[in-house]
Amino acid sequence: MRAPQTAVHAGGRPRDPQSDAAFVDAVLSLVGQGATLSGLSLVTIANHAGISRNSLYRRWKTKEALYLDVLASINKPLPEPKRHSAREDVTQLLAALVERTLDRRASRMLRALNAEAEAFPDLHRRYFQDIVAPRRNAMNDALHRGVDSGEIRSDIDVDLISEVLVSPILTRLSRDDIDGLDPTETSERIISLVFAGATPRSAPTSHSVDDLDQ
Repeated sequence: MRAPQTAVHAGGRPRDPQSDAAFVDAVLSLVGQGATLSGLSLVTIANHAGISRNSLYRRWKTKEALYLDVLASINKPLPEPKRHSAREDVTQLLAALVERTLDRRASRMLRALNAEAEAFPDLHRRYFQDIVAPRRNAMNDALHRGVDSGEIRSDIDVDLISEVLVSPILTRLSRDDIDGLDPTETSERIISLVFAGATPRSAPTSHSVDDLDQ
């Protein structure tokens, strides 16, 4: 788990990264044990972290602000596209999504947020804006490169294909059915099924996007 970045509060004193990480870990631990986001209190979180509540209040004025840092801590960087082929880049992105799904505490935090989206609309909006949207854009960019290179049919609805690719993983996450998932194998199986219907009949086996400029 990555600790939130060190910040400076209004008094100018730097925050302690270890304390920040302890509060974030406390939220993940409590949610992992079955607590709901609305049911948790800052006092309960501080007690679980073993740090004074005043220390927590100096960092976060609301639960939503703390939860946003919790979401940031479980969000892993996107892999850099290799641009050798769209299939390779999409496989990388799917594998990264599977890896995050295998983190049970992260998965339970996301399920807790989705279950109470109406209670935390701003938090849910920021989750989609800061975490979901960049991953979706990276996936769509890879698929568009596939259309440009001839790997994917030009009449394909890229947004729909993107949703179809991630749906099996999100379904597993929603029902906590992640045992035995291998990131590389799972992503390659999904790719094989989806690309079987998305590629032209005479599609090249491998085609570098860079070749388009030659």
